[in-house]
Amino acid sequence: MDLKQSPFQSAWFGTALENVGLVDQRPYVGTYGQYEYDALPALPVSQDDAFGWLADASKHERHIGSEQAAQGAGVLPKLIDACRSSAVTLPKSFVTFMGNLDLQARVRSITGGFLDLVETPAPSPTGNGTLIRFLADSQGCLFWYLYIPTGLSDHAVVCSGDIYGPESDLRESAEDPDPDAIFFTAESFEAFLCRFWIENELWLSEYQPTPMNDICRQYLELYRNSPASHLLPHRHAISGRRASTCPNERRHP
Repeated sequence: MDLKQSPFQSAWFGTALENVGLVDQRPYVGTYGQYEYDALPALPVSQDDAFGWLADASKHERHIGSEQAAQGAGVLPKLIDACRSSAVTLPKSFVTFMGNLDLQARVRSITGGFLDLVETPAPSPTGNGTLIRFLADSQGCLFWYLYIPTGLSDHAVVCSGDIYGPESDLRESAEDPDPDAIFFTAESFEAFLCRFWIENELWLSEYQPTPMNDICRQYLELYRNSPASHLLPHRHAISGRRASTCPNERRHP
């Protein structure tokens, strides 16, 4: 889905990348910064719904799918059935990745993010469509969702500090979710996952004996040639709301 077709404002939520030389583009502002979406570099890979760009990446014992694997693989079939009953079309790339532990084992998160797939879709409070949560920060600071417009096969990835879905009544905040605090963050699931993977591997390349791969190196070069972000990053991803409870205030070691 193109940003212009989206009912949401845009932003990219990620960690600082000062450690790889992106001092102006990705300064440290907290566990997550809210960075200008339009200032992101293009992804240096071809996207084909099969994650060919991920095939040669190393697998890891700890990865974003570790927790879901421990809980069993029964959630995805239930979600597929629920979406079919609601006439919601899940992206092929999403189904492929969520059902493939081998692919999941190649994606790490420096903040302990984990796959948090729900069994049922939820109505989006903004726009005319559905939200499906699939990724959560380890401290509950942020959540990432598929946004699927009603009656269309298109989709995007959005991010919010609020919970939408079956557990929404269990959130700690006494405030109601803020529909204006949902942000368009990627034009497709594969695009989101690719950028998420690249940026985590870039950060880790400076602190672990993991060599920087060619894709990450190309992305870094593109980013270095980009101007500084014009959007003043917030201290937290969604200032003043659920994200303000995130306890991880320190720089990563």
